[in-house]
Amino acid sequence: MSRFGRWRASLNPIRVDVVGDFAGRGLFAIHGEAMLTHYLGNARVDFNYGFQLLHVIHAIETFLAKLRDRGCIFNILWFEKEADVCMPTEIRTDNSRASKYRLARAVLIQHFSCPTSLEEPSAANFSHVFPNLESSCFREYLDNHPLHFFLGSKAHDGFPGGDRHNTPLEMLYLIASAGYCVAFIEGIEFKSSKAYLSMTTPRGSITPLVEREEQFTLPAAPSPPMAKMMKRMAELGIAEKLTAREFVSICALAAVLSSDVQKTSDIGMPRQREAATVLLHLVVLRHCGLPQRSFAKQEPGTIATTNTTFLAEFFDAARDGLTAWFEGSFANKKWDAFDLFDGRLYLNVFTALPGTPVPQQLSQEFAQMAQLLSALSSVDIDTLAADTAGDIDAPSQRPPETMPPVLPFNHPIMDQHLADVRLQSNGVLSESSVSGKIFQELTHWHNARSSVDPKHVPKPKGFFAKKRHQEFMSDTIAYSASLTGASGKNIDPETIVVHIPTANPKTATGPHSTREKQKKKKQVPKSNKERALEHGEARRLAKQAVLSQAVAVGWRERYLEFEKQPSLVKRYLKAEMYSSALSSSHWQIVGAEVLLYLGDVLLQMQSSPQTPKSAGFALLAMIWSKSTDASKLPLTEDVICQLRAIEESLQIAFRHNAALSPPTGRPLAFKPLALKGVSLLPPRTTPREFLLEHCGPYLERSFDSAPDPRVPSFHPDAWQRKVLDAIDADKSVLAVAPTSAGKTFISFYAMKKVLQANDDDILVYVAPTKALVNQIAAEIQARFSKQYGNREGRSVWAIHTRDYRVNNPKGCQILVTVPSILQILLLAPANAKRPMDFSRRIRRIIFDEVHCIGQSDEGVIWEQLLLLAPCPIIALSATIANPDEFKSWLERSQNAKGFELEMIVHSSRYSDLRKFLHDPAPSVSEFTGLAPVERLPFPGLDSELTGSDPTPFLFVHPIASIVDRNRDTLNDASLEPRDCLSLWKCMKRHQNSEYTISPSLNPEIALPEVIRKWDVVQWETALKDQLAEWMVDPKSPFGAVQEELRGHRYSQLANSYSETACSGDGGPAVDNPGKWPLVSTRSIFSLVTDLRASGALPAILFNYDRTKCEAIAALLLHTLTLAESKYRETNPAWIAKTAEFETWKKACQVASAKHMKKKASTRVTGRRGEDDGDDRGKAHSEREAASRDVSKWETFDPNAPLAQFSFADTTKISSEELEERLQTIRTGTVPQPFIEALRRGVGIHHAGMNRQYRQVVEILFRKGYLTVVVATGTLAMGINMPCKTVVFTGDSIYLTAINYRQASGRAGRRGFDVLGNIVFHDMQPHRALEIMSAKLPDLRGQFPTSVTLILRLFILLHGTDNSSFAADAVNSLLTQNRLYLGGPATKMSIAHHLRFSIDYLRRQHLLSPTGEPLNFSGLIGHLYYAESAVFAFHALLQEGYFHEVCTGFSSSMNPTKRRHMALELVLTLSHLFVRIPHATTRSTSLPPLPRPAHEILARHNAQTLSIFRAYVHSYATQHLSSTPDESLPLTHHTITTPSTTAYGYLPCLPPVTIRSPFTALSGFSDADFSTASELCETVRAGVPLEGSVVPGVPLDDDALSNSYLLDFFKHGDAAALTRDNGVRAGEVWFRLKDFSLVLATVVASLEGFLFLPRLPGGRGQEGGVEDEVMDIAGVEGYDSGEEGIDESQQEGVPAATTTRIVGVDKKKMGEGGKKKKKPVADSWEDEVSSSSESESELEKGEVGETPAVLTAERTESAPGWTRDGGAQSLVKVYEAFRMVQCEFDQRFFKMWA
Repeated sequence: MSRFGRWRASLNPIRVDVVGDFAGRGLFAIHGEAMLTHYLGNARVDFNYGFQLLHVIHAIETFLAKLRDRGCIFNILWFEKEADVCMPTEIRTDNSRASKYRLARAVLIQHFSCPTSLEEPSAANFSHVFPNLESSCFREYLDNHPLHFFLGSKAHDGFPGGDRHNTPLEMLYLIASAGYCVAFIEGIEFKSSKAYLSMTTPRGSITPLVEREEQFTLPAAPSPPMAKMMKRMAELGIAEKLTAREFVSICALAAVLSSDVQKTSDIGMPRQREAATVLLHLVVLRHCGLPQRSFAKQEPGTIATTNTTFLAEFFDAARDGLTAWFEGSFANKKWDAFDLFDGRLYLNVFTALPGTPVPQQLSQEFAQMAQLLSALSSVDIDTLAADTAGDIDAPSQRPPETMPPVLPFNHPIMDQHLADVRLQSNGVLSESSVSGKIFQELTHWHNARSSVDPKHVPKPKGFFAKKRHQEFMSDTIAYSASLTGASGKNIDPETIVVHIPTANPKTATGPHSTREKQKKKKQVPKSNKERALEHGEARRLAKQAVLSQAVAVGWRERYLEFEKQPSLVKRYLKAEMYSSALSSSHWQIVGAEVLLYLGDVLLQMQSSPQTPKSAGFALLAMIWSKSTDASKLPLTEDVICQLRAIEESLQIAFRHNAALSPPTGRPLAFKPLALKGVSLLPPRTTPREFLLEHCGPYLERSFDSAPDPRVPSFHPDAWQRKVLDAIDADKSVLAVAPTSAGKTFISFYAMKKVLQANDDDILVYVAPTKALVNQIAAEIQARFSKQYGNREGRSVWAIHTRDYRVNNPKGCQILVTVPSILQILLLAPANAKRPMDFSRRIRRIIFDEVHCIGQSDEGVIWEQLLLLAPCPIIALSATIANPDEFKSWLERSQNAKGFELEMIVHSSRYSDLRKFLHDPAPSVSEFTGLAPVERLPFPGLDSELTGSDPTPFLFVHPIASIVDRNRDTLNDASLEPRDCLSLWKCMKRHQNSEYTISPSLNPEIALPEVIRKWDVVQWETALKDQLAEWMVDPKSPFGAVQEELRGHRYSQLANSYSETACSGDGGPAVDNPGKWPLVSTRSIFSLVTDLRASGALPAILFNYDRTKCEAIAALLLHTLTLAESKYRETNPAWIAKTAEFETWKKACQVASAKHMKKKASTRVTGRRGEDDGDDRGKAHSEREAASRDVSKWETFDPNAPLAQFSFADTTKISSEELEERLQTIRTGTVPQPFIEALRRGVGIHHAGMNRQYRQVVEILFRKGYLTVVVATGTLAMGINMPCKTVVFTGDSIYLTAINYRQASGRAGRRGFDVLGNIVFHDMQPHRALEIMSAKLPDLRGQFPTSVTLILRLFILLHGTDNSSFAADAVNSLLTQNRLYLGGPATKMSIAHHLRFSIDYLRRQHLLSPTGEPLNFSGLIGHLYYAESAVFAFHALLQEGYFHEVCTGFSSSMNPTKRRHMALELVLTLSHLFVRIPHATTRSTSLPPLPRPAHEILARHNAQTLSIFRAYVHSYATQHLSSTPDESLPLTHHTITTPSTTAYGYLPCLPPVTIRSPFTALSGFSDADFSTASELCETVRAGVPLEGSVVPGVPLDDDALSNSYLLDFFKHGDAAALTRDNGVRAGEVWFRLKDFSLVLATVVASLEGFLFLPRLPGGRGQEGGVEDEVMDIAGVEGYDSGEEGIDESQQEGVPAATTTRIVGVDKKKMGEGGKKKKKPVADSWEDEVSSSSESESELEKGEVGETPAVLTAERTESAPGWTRDGGAQSLVKVYEAFRMVQCEFDQRFFKMWA
């Protein structure tokens, strides 16, 4: 197989959102020919019978406009040599058809070159033409335009051809081989503000596009004959009034006819007739508007065709004439060549020309054009259209299509939102016989017995539930103990007491008033109490003096111990460890002296001849850092004296804080080196240069910090104080600051305020992931405690996710949750009925990682929550590219609710990040073990301390990483102080007379003597301003500056990647018999060992593929264990040690045997002794045991990992604590090798791992035991796992700009590291630069409404009796400005979909004419996350399909029939829910949908389309009749306004009302829509619609969906789903879980609808599997199932509501008498007895009865579930689904275990 064949076979593209996930604001290229061929087919353009050029232009512009509206930046690239790629292979040899494609391509090229094509002047040149892929100009384009990916096509693949560029796919292969990501235009989907494409990354070796000598060049002008013809044409006076279309067409006709004249004197009548038709067609185009240009296809057998030789010659000549149109002398003519030819119009003119009279005006204009043509070609065709007619009657029009009317609707809240789209409604739904079954929320969705009434008190937890809750809380407390604050210290808990404000307004407060009172206070004799207080203070000071003396003595003793260490490095490290362990009070006493001692040790190393010269500056920088830190502490006189000596030696002043405490006379514990007269700085090194080059990580990093009583633990910066002020003023806050800048404490300050205010207010913390939810809850547990007295069910915090709940979510004050759950809570009527209900007690909502609003999955929920928030908010993020735009949108939303919003932006990290490429010298070596690392903590990976071998890490300057020359990229680059210095020096070297560098940028002028980080930031900005002027000009020295900053080593590395394929993980270690394992220096194992040798551990290795993460960890473990086993076999010392251990063990066994024998003999003889129970004997035994020496072998474990074969830091925790943590991971839940990897310091972290395992990884990593963690993006989003180094190993589509920023933010541990390291491994260098400098995507919301959301809003309104809370929620969602695509069109789009949704819900019997939710509204609301599928399910339920399938169901039915019934139900559900649209093979494809279900869904789709068509028709008729759709969507060129001159001349189709007239050019009418999505894509302008929110299920019989759900239901083998069905291993559990949730929701909804009691042992009873705390074991991936876990509360499912029907006849409800009501509580927190059953408030019916809810009179218009058996058959449906649920969950839970 060829390389191309192998590449094609290996394609497995991943679907990504190119707007938010991949390209962001980066440039990408669109293959022009591929785009043309795709949209000819996708838009169903008529290019065979007719030649509808304008239709394809409109289709392509629509596509490009959608990209532009979503913020995409793109170029269109055309290749002249590969021009025929735009057409199918079989057409290329048929010029009569191929000429159409070539002309369309030429028109598009010139059309997008038109200077007035786009509104933005900067975007005018977005279309580029190249000779071919190998041309030098294309190579130059690639060098100057960094492309994120290349969008092409798979069209025409599979046709054989000798040309390797035969198809678009082969061209994509060449691009991919050159190292570019490629995407496929097939299947592109626009949903809301997203654009989804299938993307693939480059693989294998890189083959750059070879520059070849071009065999032809791009034509710069038309061919000489055509140019001559055009010149002659221009000389004719009448030609001045012609448009570009007419000018080119007449010249082309003249060229063709002139050629005929030269060949023969007699031109045949057929060719003359075709020429005359073209001319008359041009005249008709002048007067015929778009609505009159839709023509039906003529009957077969007519002679009219566009596939003639004459037209092919005409098209070729016209294409020739359009060459370089806007570079020639005719560019000033009106550009309308995009509508050069209308094939269907031409055919109708051709048919009418011989005998149909032509209107007089048309005939006159035709004669003028014929005269021009005759002058140019000497051919007279004027007589062919000589028959003229006067006024022609308009042809009779077809009667307009009858549309179903829009149903009437009115609602007091909703009417105001429908004002702009109000329609005349005269429709009446035949529903009089269907009684209104009004839906109310009374119970939780997962448990029909669990009431959502706030007064309802749930039953106490059972024994197992309490036990699991206790275990979870124990894990949480242990987890919280590993968390650290900003200083790197453990978090101290704080007990919260409610603050009661003083009620005396006359009392002055504040420091100023206190001082004034003190001044005015008279001097009076001191009282006894005052004297006692003074005496107590004196005693405290005396004790303090004693303590100070004791601390000083202790420090002197430790100093003497340190001095005994001969190694200066070890001495320094021991002293450093001692200093970090000092308490804050002890630190104030001896801290300055300890720091001075550390500096003195460094001075000794600096003067030692054994220290390499390359380490000199690094040592001096550390000396300066220690001295600076010491100067900020209380100082003794000797310390001050030594600091001054260091100042003089370094020539740098310190900022002494001697005023903090009077200098004491305590002498130093050590004798420092004498520095008098010694200059530590080398000659020609200025102090500023030294500080910038070497001391950058140690500079003062505060930004106007000052003490603040609100933050006792540290001095907040100015921007942080501004945030606190805004919170105190009850303002909303948008805080944008990098990771580690200090955003975290903002949230906890807001929490503390809520806790101190009272015991009822609530703060909600919204986190994007469950991992972050758990961490925040644990940190709250560590920070706050509060007593609530005897109020049961109260807690400081609670967790509520879609998988589990911890504590009572409605009884807490701080709820930590995920977005979808908060949305459910805010939309639940039961939470908003009364003033003290949950939703009304929320006082603030914190949105952490708010940039998730741009994500494709839950971004729409984030946007809805920001609009719904009923209180001030705090929005936090580190990665918002457009904060001003986002703030403007958020501010309008907040202001509408009466809240002020304040935005605070801080752009500087606390610790800088230094980027590297892993670049070791390639070789293979034996791994014999890890050598001990004895190294000072120098920052960075490029400190060469030995001066011999170069570091394996190649530093990348931030300016060198820029691949896209624009100011935004430059602004995003963050420079260290040394980066600024090297940039200034480089710019100075490369400046010239035209591009100079300002003298004011000289650091000796621009910076103060004592430099702070803030000073460098200002200097950096000035340098960037200067450099930005250089960037815009390709001729500037900017390229030379970048080349020098990158260096020669980068070029060598880039070339090495072009020669060989990426190394991947380096391959496994090789085990050769008798030898040590061989390891490549470029492997991931060598990378980790290099990091260890550089002191750069702990590290997180990010790879966005779960399988590769596990493979990397397995490789590290394999290499370590392989080498260790070799060591144990061959090392003499180890063999001797184990032999000695065995000898000791045998001796112990002998001694033990003797002891037991002696003990036995004592018992036989009856002698008293030490072991016979006598107290004296026992005491003697204890004394003997205490005096016995403990052998070193007692703690020796020969099977434990050896230190030289482990990355673990065993000094951080004891082995007992390690085992205790590992025991929390249940046996069998995680593969044993992963546990063994933990013992060797290597962990794995991704969403597929068990939750307990992940928590153990996080705890051990934070404690320092684990030094290597391999992770996907799960650790990037806010998880508190800071490290010293972040590694990106291996490329991925998911390694986007935003993921890079999030993940890299983990590096640089605040309180531990002064610098963070970023390393790229196993990645093309150019790709690494792209990632480093990639621009963040702008935050763009998503389409904020859907049919299910509208229904849920009606449920909220009805359930709260149209309360103000519900009205505010509706107004917020439907009237606030959108973050979506913006503008009035979006607001109108919301209104359109609101009105359509209401009409749709009404026709589905889900909504009454006045807005009450009906019937199965609860089911729809529960499954809101599966929008289209749930409506399809509802259609099957409503039409009686499930009733037919479940007929005859009973527990005693034939097992075979029962199995067949279950399989049919699962098959049907598999077509609807959790679908994977593509199957790997036929054997794993889903069988067709059962025919009855298919027919029902087809009718449902048709009905949905009919409703949508009717609505659009009504709106367009009533509101848009006077607004024509005549402009192209991207370039805004307008088609000629029609006149009545040509009206009636040709038999056109009736004008379209719904469809765009551009698409009607190919003969489509308003009745030709096949799907609602097609209607949305081709609807006329002025009706903005969003197809993604229209209910509908694809019913493509040829599409092969994956049968994984059905297969799993059959065999229960999860491994087979990966092996046979091709489901990714990491996705299996999540997909099966989602399906389990669907089944649980369906069963619970039907149960609640029918009021069925719970069956024994079922969910909801203590004996079953109902549990208030679900999945607290975090069952994910490898987790085990535990009996009693209720998986019904899982991801994506709302936690509220089943149904109750109002107006039920109680006599028909089985035990339907009056029930004694149980006592209810007066509020949500009061205690009541819960002994009575929760359903006693509800009228319940037994299984098999006929509830009154289903006794409606049967009519044909009623829903199917009310007919043919009513409740009896619906009960059968419920029982059958419950059977399917039990069987599926049994297999699913077994999979966990």
